[in-house]
Amino acid sequence: MSMLLRSLLAVGMTSLLLVGCGEKEEAAPVEAVAPVAAPAPAPAAPVSGGYEPSAEERIPGITLDPAQIAAETEAAAAAAAGEVANFADSEAQ
Repeated sequence: MSMLLRSLLAVGMTSLLLVGCGEKEEAAPVEAVAPVAAPAPAPAAPVSGGYEPSAEERIPGITLDPAQIAAETEAAAAAAAGEVANFADSEAQ
């Protein structure tokens, strides 16, 4: 049994050395190709959160209403715009 393991080890080491130290393959020559025009960007699809639970699956306090999320997002955007305007005014002085 040990003779079989030794021969397998020797064959494995020999194959690693042959692959590692073998002749390197030359890279294929690169031909000059006219640049391809970039495709037009796809129209933006409306972003939704993926799975929308039904009315029976909604749990008050855990599942958020999409209208509530939109209202909170708009409020946060308005507050951020106000802060940016205040910062710009303070920098101008």
